[in-house]
Amino acid sequence: MTLQQVADAVGCTKAYIWELEMKEGQRPSAERVQALARVLGVTMEDIMGEPIPQVPEASPEDVAFFREYAGMTEEEKRRYRQALEIMFPDKGQGGD
Repeated sequence: MTLQQVADAVGCTKAYIWELEMKEGQRPSAERVQALARVLGVTMEDIMGEPIPQVPEASPEDVAFFREYAGMTEEEKRRYRQALEIMFPDKGQGGD
């Protein structure tokens, strides 16, 4: 499979695939790694060269929450975190 074929199948440029292959320290997104693994018929671990920690699936509610949070300004995020610290004072201290 050529670099161009891989790039087309993954949905990126040939130059990006070349950089991933040739340059150390590249940190592609999980989605890119998953797409590369699918196209190449290997595991994500094979591509990354290390075990990938298992992350639990997020519920639709969690995804909606994080999208909303990501769209907030830094000031809104700061106030949100302050409110959470007031409501749950032990959570940030290693408590239950």
